[in-house]
Amino acid sequence: MLIDMHSHSDGDVTFIEEQQRAHIATILNATTRAEFHFNEQYAGSQQVLSYGVHPWETQRQPMDEQLLSQVAIIGEIGLDTVWTDVPLSVQRPVFLQQLHLANDLQRPVILHTKGCESEILNDINELPDLTVLVHWYSSAKLQAAYIARPNSYFSIGPDVLTDEVVQTFAQKVPLSQLFIESDGLESFQWVLKRDVHINEYAGLLKQVYQKVADLRTMSVTQLEAQIEKNWQHLFS
Repeated sequence: MLIDMHSHSDGDVTFIEEQQRAHIATILNATTRAEFHFNEQYAGSQQVLSYGVHPWETQRQPMDEQLLSQVAIIGEIGLDTVWTDVPLSVQRPVFLQQLHLANDLQRPVILHTKGCESEILNDINELPDLTVLVHWYSSAKLQAAYIARPNSYFSIGPDVLTDEVVQTFAQKVPLSQLFIESDGLESFQWVLKRDVHINEYAGLLKQVYQKVADLRTMSVTQLEAQIEKNWQHLFS
């Protein structure tokens, strides 16, 4: 079974349908309540729904604590000083409230960290029982410290095809903590610097699997089996 550990429909039902057609299990992330309810209409049995106020949305979106308490996994949440102008003074309280709620509810979280790796590591180290999935980690710093934290998983995204820092990280992550993600079609477009059609999605995700398998000197079949095992362990 192919697993896309972190994806966004971006309000496109054809993306959700393509995942179902290709039998790809996934976490369909929602950064707003509207996106969650859209995903909820069309998701199948292998599409796990998440919700969390993304750091980019913290000035625009109110946090729905009731919805956070209902989802199987909270996120993506985090901090970002690179890709957004939203000040950390706005991002931080929203992030911490969601992080501590997840810890209280014993729900795993999906973490977005860009430029704030040290601060987020300190925050999650204060909650050692909290299970975290760090998506698209692309910093050369603190890789070993993140990996060493208990109850941590990491999803490797499309930039493993081109980014040497991510390639190095993909080689370091223990197989029992490793996942593969697309982050949605827009992320493939960003990495490949071209338009990407929906019918390319499954093939491009397989390319990411192949690249990581090559980096780990293992077969794609072996990698898929390990990631499926990790998926079952995360949601057990």
